[in-house]
Amino acid sequence: MHLLLCTDNTPSSDAALAFGIRLAQMLQAVVTVLGALEHPDHKPELVSVLDNVCVHLTEVGLDCDTVIRPEFLRRAVVSQTMSIAYDLVVVGLLERGWFLRRWLRGPSTRRILRDVAAPVLVVPNDRPAVRNILLCSGDLWYPTETIEKVQLIALATGATVTLLYVVPQPQLSYPILRDIEDAWGALLQTDTPQGRNLKLCHETLRDLGIEASIKLRHGAVMEQILAEIREGEYDLVALGSTYAAQSLRRYFVSSITDTIVEQAGRPTLVVRHR
Repeated sequence: MHLLLCTDNTPSSDAALAFGIRLAQMLQAVVTVLGALEHPDHKPELVSVLDNVCVHLTEVGLDCDTVIRPEFLRRAVVSQTMSIAYDLVVVGLLERGWFLRRWLRGPSTRRILRDVAAPVLVVPNDRPAVRNILLCSGDLWYPTETIEKVQLIALATGATVTLLYVVPQPQLSYPILRDIEDAWGALLQTDTPQGRNLKLCHETLRDLGIEASIKLRHGAVMEQILAEIREGEYDLVALGSTYAAQSLRRYFVSSITDTIVEQAGRPTLVVRHR
């Protein structure tokens, strides 16, 4: 695995740097540490931070290199990922930019999720360990790419995985959703696509030796996911892509993912499916 660890040596990057270093060690990843240099006068401090990270990772047996780009962190991340394919990008929760620009275009993190094709792990707060992972779905399926990334992290960290499915309140006449809503408390016993997919995902994780459980909630997708995050002791949250590709995309659209990333208060993995 090739991991891109991003920093601009500001407080918003500190949690991502700390969490990313530990995750890289558990994943035994090849690491590129990207430094975004906004002001030339800050280069000595940034170089020192990048060198210290690489020295630490090298001492524990990982391959590590550094890259400095003279750009804002958002632009540096997008530029770097356009030139090299990474398996995972780790970045802090960015709120940079003028208020009016953020209001019109959204925070910088949203634009990273929009423009970076690789899976992005947004880290607003550090977590000392990854013991419990919440894998979310507000659609009729779990994207394969998301499951694969969660499997890798769970196997490396020894974490348990909770599969959360939010049964949405149908706003249009979809027979499948009507069937699910009518029997949402017994979803696993229904012969619906989501019932089958939940069982398949659960069995796949268990076959790999990952302790997995299923949690069902009913209602508005975003509110229910945030409620589960607040009520559970989760160290990492995993979501499907901000670019939905199915006919039921209205139940898990970009604005929902963005809001969850910004309000989860813990590392959140967003994986774009093909």
